[in-house]
Amino acid sequence: MTRVLPKNELQALSVEAQESNLTLSSLDATCQKFGVAPEEVLNELSIEVAEGFLLGSLTYEFCDGVMNGIISAIVDLGMVGDLPEPAFSLYHAFDQGEWIRSNDTPGTDPSEKYTKPMVLEIMRDLEG
Repeated sequence: MTRVLPKNELQALSVEAQESNLTLSSLDATCQKFGVAPEEVLNELSIEVAEGFLLGSLTYEFCDGVMNGIISAIVDLGMVGDLPEPAFSLYHAFDQGEWIRSNDTPGTDPSEKYTKPMVLEIMRDLEG
């Protein structure tokens, strides 16, 4: 996947998503400025978040908040076409770290046990 958006734009979008959610209409200015479709913005943002999580530069809590903040835009795109990938898969991966399962041992970190392996697999698949 070719990246179009600069890192500072992705960082600003991630903060906005984490704080107040992103909608398709709130992505309009970014889409017009960089000549990209909303699904490209969501996919690039999701990849940036996933990379930050895997590198340890972004916390699970922040990343999960960003992904929760873009899910409505992801679903809105899915209502008129395909769900943007890898954005939807990465959302699902971060969602899996939100709770401890009944069969988990005490002290289990669900983000490490469930989210990280899923994110690693998605990112490996992207690299081909």
